[in-house]
Amino acid sequence: MMAMDMQWLQIVRVGWVAGFLGLLSGPIAQGQPATVTARSDANFVRVDQNQRMPILAVVNRQPITREHVAHQALLRHGNAVLQSMVNKLLVLSECKQRGIVITERDVNREIVRLAESFNLAADAYLQLIESKRNITEDRYKNDIVWMDLALRQLAARQIEISPEELNAQMELEFGAKVEVREIVVPQRETAERVREMLLANPDQFSNLAQQYSLNPHSAAVGGLLPPIARHSVHPELEQIVFALKPGEVSPIVELDANAFLLLRCERVFPAQDIPAKDLPKLHQKLIDKMAAAKLGDAATQLFKELQQRAQIENVLNDPKLRSQFPETAARVNGIEISMAFLAEECIARFGDEIIDGEINRLILSQAVQAAGLQITKEDLNNEVRRAAEAFGFYRPDGNVDIDAWLKYATGDDPSRIDLYMEDEVWPTTALKKLVESKVQITNDDLQKGFEANFGPRVEALVIALNDHRTANRVWHMATANPTREYFGELARQYSQEPGSQANYGQVPPIQRHGGRAELENEAFRLKVGEISRVVQVGEYYIILMCVGHTQPVVTEFEAVKDHLHADILEKKLRIAMHEEFNRLRDAAQIDNFLAGISQR
Repeated sequence: MMAMDMQWLQIVRVGWVAGFLGLLSGPIAQGQPATVTARSDANFVRVDQNQRMPILAVVNRQPITREHVAHQALLRHGNAVLQSMVNKLLVLSECKQRGIVITERDVNREIVRLAESFNLAADAYLQLIESKRNITEDRYKNDIVWMDLALRQLAARQIEISPEELNAQMELEFGAKVEVREIVVPQRETAERVREMLLANPDQFSNLAQQYSLNPHSAAVGGLLPPIARHSVHPELEQIVFALKPGEVSPIVELDANAFLLLRCERVFPAQDIPAKDLPKLHQKLIDKMAAAKLGDAATQLFKELQQRAQIENVLNDPKLRSQFPETAARVNGIEISMAFLAEECIARFGDEIIDGEINRLILSQAVQAAGLQITKEDLNNEVRRAAEAFGFYRPDGNVDIDAWLKYATGDDPSRIDLYMEDEVWPTTALKKLVESKVQITNDDLQKGFEANFGPRVEALVIALNDHRTANRVWHMATANPTREYFGELARQYSQEPGSQANYGQVPPIQRHGGRAELENEAFRLKVGEISRVVQVGEYYIILMCVGHTQPVVTEFEAVKDHLHADILEKKLRIAMHEEFNRLRDAAQIDNFLAGISQR
């Protein structure tokens, strides 16, 4: 067994990984069982529960105990936190064996470097980490930055960046780019027919993309794709793209047996001209970025090697060992990690999330009880069925595939079904029970739903700006030359909404009753070729140019009435559930001692 001195034990107590959880993958390796020995302070990591608050929250005079929160945290996060603790022990051991020492000065220097990459002072950067990620300065230094530096040194050879890799990254980020439109069709015969039409008239590419392309996202904007850089797509496709000149149509590209691609080059953007004096700093920034990307794979391989050499006994996931040693979560090279300590680490990392969920659950339980309602197993099963239907999980025979949905909802982990039922299904069912008698569907609702889903839509180009003065200036420019091409150029130059800016103003067709009444009224008022007034929608000032109208595919209201009723009912239920929960939460008396927050 591996001995461990008291100074190192203190480092272990302070430096358990918390935010590093996301970098680790794979189950804890199972080594040969360690010999069970009497526990002592030198080989047993534990916590004194007597020094902890026994009650973590009170909701309408009903307490939530620390023991309950610890149990819920272990159920949801115990395996991941234990895995990170084991990996931290393995890294500490390997650093000690190799003579690698990460000093406080190293950690502080790394924090300064990270802060400077965001143009922040170190203090401001640490405050941002704590406020946005809920990680204290001590935990960030000891768990995340220390671990990152340790892994870099242990895996230094695997994360070296070659000159060829750096040059490729420079080309990817700052090299020439080609903007193209695409049409993807399922058969080669269709691709050949469409290509003949394009060769006869390349300018109809946008219309043919909307008519034929299998990609609904690009088809909605005439097949337009974001600019393609070198090293961003398959080499064969890259070669075709960069061989095209503006206006040229590509040969047919076979993506697979059921997808054939046609491209048309719209424009070529030259490589960015970077001053020589800026290159060293830029190269270092890219090297750091690429090394960070490589670190995940290197860390996975390193942990695999360390686990293979270590004696690891995962008591938490072994029912037989759990019954024999209920106070022990794991043993790593003779060092025992107690269940109590693991529970406290789960609370330290996920306590705010867990206790907020328990407060919400208790508020709902109290409301259900006060209303004299019962949540039955049948109610819960019906909600699972509804969710499976909503996400399209059906068997070939047309019946709802609940088993497939549960696999999807739980990440194919049967042990999480109970948690899914408790965290997702029960609260949804309870809220529906509380509000369902108040929700009514009117004929007006159905008519508006029919217009929104199946009615005509306006095809328009859009320029979105975030200040009124610029919007007025652009509007005068657009109305002075009201052509589609010029409006698209203005969108490319001035629009501050990324989608319309990248796609020369093209956006998905505008429907009625989509929640933007003033914009919709203006769009449906326009005739083809007309330009709207400036319309404010949220933070944007919008200018529209009408380029066409879609024709309804479904015209019979009765044919879709039942579908509309179910869809609108679900949406109105969701709104009512949201409002009801906010009302219950606002009316509750809550003391959250863990977060230090009280609501009267």
